[in-house]
Amino acid sequence: MDSRTQCVINPDTSAELICYGYHRSYWKSILAALSIIFSGGFMLLIFYWRPDWKLLCTHSLSVISKSTKVLLRTTDETNQIFVTSKTIRVTLKKSPSLNYFCQFFLLSINDAEIPLAHYGTDTASHNDVIYFKHHSLKYIWNNSVMTFKELGGLDKQATLAQLHQDSTTGLKHDDKDDRQNLYGQNLITVKVPPYHHLLMFEILNPFYVFQLFAVVFWMFDEYYIYAIAIFIMSFISAITSLIEVMYQYPLQTECRHRHKLFQVKHKKSIHSKSQLFQVKLFQGLIILQIVEFYLNPCIPNRSPPFTGTCIVNESMLTGESVPVTKTPLPSGENELQHLYDTDSHKRHTLFCGTEVLQTRFYRGEMVKAVVVRTGYHTAKGKLVHSILYPKPVNMQLLRDAYKFIAVLFLIAMCGFIYTVVIQTISGETAAEIALNAIDLITISVPPALPLAMTIGIIYAQLRLKKQKIHCISPQRINVSGQIDVVAFDKTGTMTEDGLDLSHIDTTEHPGVPTFHPVIDPDYLTSELDSKDEMVQCMVTCHTLTTIDGRILGDPLDLKMFEATKWQLVEPVIEEESQYDQIQMTYFRPPMVASDMSASPNGVSGGDDIGVVRQFPFASVLQRASVITRAYRAKPKEMKVYLKGAPEMVASLCLPSTVPADFHEVLKSYTQQGFRMIGMACKDLSLTWLKAQKIERSAVECDLKFLGLVALQNKLKPQSKGALLKLEKAEIRTVMVTGDNLLTALSVAHESGMIRPHEDVLLASTSDASENSPATLQWNYADNTGKSRACSRISKIDKSVSIFVTICIMTSQLVPNWHLAVSGHDFAIIQNYFPEWKEILSVKGTVFARMSPDQKTELMENLQSVDHHVCMCGDGANDCGALKRAHAGVSLSEHEASVAAPFTSHTDLGIECVPTLIREGRAALVTSFGMFKFMALYSLIQFCTITLLYNDLTNLSDVMYLYIDLIIIDLVAVTMSRNHACKYLHKKHPPYSLLSVEMLVSLMVHIILQLGAQLLVFFMIRRQCWYTTLTPAQVMTYDTSALFYFSCFLYMSASVAFSRGFPYRTPIYKNYLFIGSLLFLVAFTLFLI
Repeated sequence: MDSRTQCVINPDTSAELICYGYHRSYWKSILAALSIIFSGGFMLLIFYWRPDWKLLCTHSLSVISKSTKVLLRTTDETNQIFVTSKTIRVTLKKSPSLNYFCQFFLLSINDAEIPLAHYGTDTASHNDVIYFKHHSLKYIWNNSVMTFKELGGLDKQATLAQLHQDSTTGLKHDDKDDRQNLYGQNLITVKVPPYHHLLMFEILNPFYVFQLFAVVFWMFDEYYIYAIAIFIMSFISAITSLIEVMYQYPLQTECRHRHKLFQVKHKKSIHSKSQLFQVKLFQGLIILQIVEFYLNPCIPNRSPPFTGTCIVNESMLTGESVPVTKTPLPSGENELQHLYDTDSHKRHTLFCGTEVLQTRFYRGEMVKAVVVRTGYHTAKGKLVHSILYPKPVNMQLLRDAYKFIAVLFLIAMCGFIYTVVIQTISGETAAEIALNAIDLITISVPPALPLAMTIGIIYAQLRLKKQKIHCISPQRINVSGQIDVVAFDKTGTMTEDGLDLSHIDTTEHPGVPTFHPVIDPDYLTSELDSKDEMVQCMVTCHTLTTIDGRILGDPLDLKMFEATKWQLVEPVIEEESQYDQIQMTYFRPPMVASDMSASPNGVSGGDDIGVVRQFPFASVLQRASVITRAYRAKPKEMKVYLKGAPEMVASLCLPSTVPADFHEVLKSYTQQGFRMIGMACKDLSLTWLKAQKIERSAVECDLKFLGLVALQNKLKPQSKGALLKLEKAEIRTVMVTGDNLLTALSVAHESGMIRPHEDVLLASTSDASENSPATLQWNYADNTGKSRACSRISKIDKSVSIFVTICIMTSQLVPNWHLAVSGHDFAIIQNYFPEWKEILSVKGTVFARMSPDQKTELMENLQSVDHHVCMCGDGANDCGALKRAHAGVSLSEHEASVAAPFTSHTDLGIECVPTLIREGRAALVTSFGMFKFMALYSLIQFCTITLLYNDLTNLSDVMYLYIDLIIIDLVAVTMSRNHACKYLHKKHPPYSLLSVEMLVSLMVHIILQLGAQLLVFFMIRRQCWYTTLTPAQVMTYDTSALFYFSCFLYMSASVAFSRGFPYRTPIYKNYLFIGSLLFLVAFTLFLI
């Protein structure tokens, strides 16, 4: 029996948690209850603010497997602490070691080598499972590894054979109940608290509690008008915060509910009758249940189809409204033993939240799929989860503010002691001394502090909205002002979304294969016959489909297909019989399409080509293929066409069909910035049935190389200008793309990210093997004109220090040099050369062929070297990086973009990034200025009251109101209205309130105002007309002089801290602020 009281959950990941087990301690609970009673309920507030303290005061450490509550602590820089409500014990109907559910349960938590019976507690039947919920996810206790594991769906450990079997057998009643008990309903729950709960949450904020205490105190001290005014102001501030919180819930709720308008068939067993259920019954869907789809459902779970095909709109995932064809899971003999993976099998998986546009299936059998993920584990669930539980922003400004408030409180305590001593010596009563001393403490936290800290952010958010940049995380606006590195996606972000067909380079095979003279796409139909294999490959190898009479699909496929001028023909059937059976889509050459007499009544012409089976594009395989049969061909006479990355296509072709200068021609195109597609084909002899069963690997081999297609991706008109602005501001720019490395380098040169005179080093790596270590070599890019090898280092060769290597490299290079790596090189460096990660993070400029996870990893690397990073992308491939960066900007207006803190209108292009940084800098400088102003205001008033207490007098109620409500509020609201400077300056704003620049500035002003008030205080006493009045009279000479003088000090401080250039417009352009100051000066002079 293990007696450990803590464990590590998700070790060595960004979601790592340290878990501590606790059980109720009755004697501790009694002591805690007594402390609440004797403190008048104040300890209850402390426990509300710090649930971990409450747990420590009412519970004791215990063995985790027997605990009733757990405390979780993150291991990242945020060091967050969470307390779960309770652990839950579930009793399954069947022992986990005796049925397939145990195997499934085992697979779902990704531990394939752990004995099955160890999933449960130490009960006799092993049917009990304990778990807790954290951030809507369940964590199951595992006795074998003695830790909690996240409960998920079928991930990487289920074979395709198992899924195919489950698609036919259905679920037994006990299995269904066990899954229902453990996984719960298929819901993405967004709890919207009642308004009064939200209001109480705002009111119980420590600041508002302090304000409430101050208001009650002022009422006892007979400052009625002032207390009521401050109460109203604080209440309005709390209501404003409440409205802002409530505004976020409709977006989350809409995102959650958008998948409920559909109907499906739900089979409990393969032998039971299919019944039509309404949408709410989808809450009952459970893992491995079978569902059948009709037209236009929005998928409520993640399900791979097993029969027929689906055409879906995945804009929620990718940000692009492009129809995607989903085909059944592979069923070849060798493929059945492959493990199911949502990444490698995404073309066979229907993701939650995506919309089914069209389905095709066999007569009498609808498109059938098996549920593998539900709730928050689905694609949509993860999206909603990322919104509900975002990674905390590194709020350095807020932490510094708390530290400074603590300093102010210490100063207030010094004043408290001074007041007690002075007034005790003067013979004041204990009640009077207590009131005066506590009054001095309440001055240390100004009433307008919350408004002052957020007013700059509010103004910046409004200005961003006018410029078509929307923000769902206002706290990130200040952070965006600290950005010093910006990472851009390429396609659709720096370059246009669409592609233009530029060149077609076919090959001739008379003996030795050679490239044919380049064909202009405009003359394709006249240069090549419709029976040419290159043309037929461009016609057939794609997943285009007709939706509402329009041909839709991937823009690349669409451009190539339109160049051929062929016609796509799909069966025209009534909607109610649209899902009768799979019918062949075929393509008709232009001369046949124009001659309808040759094809009466829609019957295929003699040169038509039909699609037998499609193998959609897979990013892991870097290719797509299709099996076709010509109309006049024999039944077994078929042909496969393939296209994809040129290097991959060439590797699948017979060497005798690939031109000898293939690599030189390809490099020539990619260095010019073209996106290249390779084409190939081969003949097959198959029946239609065998074509549906054949494995992809058997089709995509021993091909004949046909040629290359060059597509041009033009820069957006705003890209060069935006990059130039960032360069002048000395903000580093980085390209992170999934495209070819040489193509990315070409775009980097064209956009100005890399200047012509600057050196570029390309990484060349090899993975480790049994006989050789991993190697890393840096080579000059070919256009530098220098020797090829620059530096080489292997994993086991440590004779040359990395610092010596860098010195050698630097001595050979011009001052500005860049590193460029591919995703493969990036992975090798991460795994085998960690000492190069920092250099790559500092000098890396082009990162090509990067997967979504690698993009996120790059953001973490940049942050690890103290960079403040902005990521700008346009699709869900960038979603992880957009969330991980300090400021993520999405150029997509689709649902996936809600995960990014900022969303920009697509018309702006990357010009939105300099705009965001300008506004962020303005908001950051405004926040710094406002905090310094509020701190100095507090200290000015503190010094005034301390001096007046020396004569046992104080400011009047009306004086306090004039200072706090008229001067301070009016100045605070207007001094923050300076707009952002029109140009990005190379000087970066200070990053911390506790920086030397900020502290020196504030200390100088504190000394000056204190000296000035002391001067006035002593000068007024030297006047011949000065007389000492009784303490009961508030309007003494000292009170009047310090009050009026302090009013001018507040105004002068607001001017001093209204910093303009180079981050904001000059102060004289803030007309409201200047007008307010003139009014206050005039009115104060009038009062004098």
